[in-house]
Amino acid sequence: FTSTLAASIREAIDFEREMVKISQVTGKTMKELSGLSSEISRLSTTLGTSSTELLSTTRILAQAGIQANDLKTALDALAKTTLAPTFENIEKTAEGAVAILAQFGQGVGALEKQLGAINAVAGQFAVESGDLISAVRRTGGVFKAAGGDLNELLALFTSVRATTRESAESIATGLRTIFTRIQRPATIEYLKEFGVQLTDLNGKFVGPYEAVRQL
Repeated sequence: FTSTLAASIREAIDFEREMVKISQVTGKTMKELSGLSSEISRLSTTLGTSSTELLSTTRILAQAGIQANDLKTALDALAKTTLAPTFENIEKTAEGAVAILAQFGQGVGALEKQLGAINAVAGQFAVESGDLISAVRRTGGVFKAAGGDLNELLALFTSVRATTRESAESIATGLRTIFTRIQRPATIEYLKEFGVQLTDLNGKFVGPYEAVRQL
């Protein structure tokens, strides 16, 4: 009983310290964060997730500029990933969520569906959620700028990962380089000689997913 009580007190102190850090990041008082504290307690109780881990995740989200109701929505989506068998570390998942929000710009309302897509792909194919998140963080910005979406990126990365078993970092870096260079006019003209058409009738790049299909 004494050991359990001591551990509980330590966790309570850690909880308070994390709340202070979040207060410093957001600029809100501890009283103003009471609603967030209650939400973390609710998620911890209902999902069986460590409240300290949820607080660390909250700080990551707050540092990325996510505030108010959006913060609670994002935290709820991330807390549910702890129940999914393919996600290992909620803090790394949070970093990936920040990248998804910043690069694909669909808002926190779509985050749960996007994380669900990652979980579904990792559950059905020879790829890990951590690898997919790494791919999004390294390649997402370039892929989106080229006209692709998250599901297309997950599909392409998973195909390469399952076939080659190269590391996630190597594949993501390679894809980022390819999607940057493949849009160069000289590259497009060169590939035309081999019957690969990477522009539409208006002269616009067909997009990264269609480009790979053409190749």
